[in-house]
Amino acid sequence: MFNWNDVRVFLAVAEEGSTLAAASIIGMNHTTVARRIDALEYALNLALFERTNRGYSLTAQGLVLFDAAKTMRVSAASVQTAADQLARDDEGVIRFAGNAEAMQRFGVEMASKFRETNPDISFELLIDVAWDKSQSPLEVGKADLALRPLDELTGDTLIAKKLARIPLGIYCNTAYYRKYGAPRSLEETKGRKFVIYSDEVARGMKAVNWLNQQLDPKDILYQVNAVTSMVATLQSVAGLGLLPCVTGDATPDLVRCFHHEELHHTLWLVASKESYLRPAVRKFMAFAGEYFRSGIQVET
Repeated sequence: MFNWNDVRVFLAVAEEGSTLAAASIIGMNHTTVARRIDALEYALNLALFERTNRGYSLTAQGLVLFDAAKTMRVSAASVQTAADQLARDDEGVIRFAGNAEAMQRFGVEMASKFRETNPDISFELLIDVAWDKSQSPLEVGKADLALRPLDELTGDTLIAKKLARIPLGIYCNTAYYRKYGAPRSLEETKGRKFVIYSDEVARGMKAVNWLNQQLDPKDILYQVNAVTSMVATLQSVAGLGLLPCVTGDATPDLVRCFHHEELHHTLWLVASKESYLRPAVRKFMAFAGEYFRSGIQVET
């Protein structure tokens, strides 16, 4: 019978192409790595690698086992994730993720209000910077819950609660307003310079994509990938940009120019199916819905 740890070594060598590179990845001496590969081949009675001066390459038999080994790695990671979530449940800890803007405006205060009546449940707050959601803390099992400012959620691996419709507006800084005045409609922005969100942001938010499509490329000053970056850029350049009204209206040196019916997005609270089995997570999701229904301000 083979040792699972040897499968882990096998994957590292197959992916890195040498025992030396694999050793640095898994924190093992490279001679030990070579020894573990020999042991695995002996246990399976198979030749998994061709050894040359250039390194290790998979044989036909090795290629067949490579996919199976990757499946084993995913399963092992799932076991570890489930174990971590169970441990957090015993500790009364919820790992709560979101981008910096969503957490600052809504997440931190919501968690604080929840703890007023649930002091036995604590939070670990995580800033989610991944636009590729497959790599975000929630999807990789490092978070139980996440705030997501998106129009729609896809897939069947998440439990989602729609929290609020967030209005967006076009903003400029006060110096720009004094010098050029504020446009009051999209038509009045013709020929004016804009700071826009990047394509990866636009793919997840219809309002961003819609606005980007309305603009002449020659009028675009900069692209940014976060609300915090948009705020900082608008504060220092002579241009217009899109912000959640709850953010733009609360920033002293910014002026709202106008709102448009196309400019809004939805704020979601999402949990993995595994995390949703935890009573603490379900309780917080129910609280979040009531928190927004009770009149939390999303527009000023």
